[in-house]
Amino acid sequence: MQIGSIVRSVHIAVPQGARGIVMRILGDMAMVAWYAGEPGASLQLNTEPFFLEDLIDTGEMVRPSGAQMH
Repeated sequence: MQIGSIVRSVHIAVPQGARGIVMRILGDMAMVAWYAGEPGASLQLNTEPFFLEDLIDTGEMVRPSGAQMH
């Protein structure tokens, strides 16, 4: 998983069917921008930190415009 990975989660805080974009990775956590459906084609819900273990990598990538590169 890396910046720009599209992820899903079964965590209780994430609505069913939502997909997110990893915006930043800090240790064992990632800042994820969540969308109601497909990122960029649906309503953005929120941006929250999640443990990497709670995220499911879909194998898809995008280059988010707000991503911080280090």
